[in-house]
Amino acid sequence: MRSDQPRQSGMDYWKGPHSGIIAATPGLEEYRQIHLTEHNLGLWPATTGVETAIPADRKIDGIAEVTFKSPLAPLLGRKQTALAYKDEVNVFRRTLLYAGPPNTSRWYSVASPAETVGARAIVYLRRRPGGRPGEFRRTVRNRLVPAMVAPGR
Repeated sequence: MRSDQPRQSGMDYWKGPHSGIIAATPGLEEYRQIHLTEHNLGLWPATTGVETAIPADRKIDGIAEVTFKSPLAPLLGRKQTALAYKDEVNVFRRTLLYAGPPNTSRWYSVASPAETVGARAIVYLRRRPGGRPGEFRRTVRNRLVPAMVAPGR
């Protein structure tokens, strides 16, 4: 959020006027806002060689997820995207865009559809400088994900 206004004002603007711009995007399938707490301590223990604390300049107040009805749908919404981009200065100090082609981001179901969601976990991973992309993908797919989605965790 911008630092020259109260955080709650920014969060309210994001939920209200800004979300209306996004929701009007042609070809939109889903728009999700995930609002994070102001002081997110995280759950990862300090680990040698792994950045587990969130540096102040990389703090995240929330995440917006937008999914489209088809891979070509974003082309239909270029005008709305331009409006949203111009409006972001009203609420955000900075924004980051991750545009994932189909099947590059994953949602894992770890509960039955009948269970109430009590909490969500979002994990962003960065490959260390010099790390090999294939090795990184294999480690995430074969070791990290199975450990995180295993029942009883």
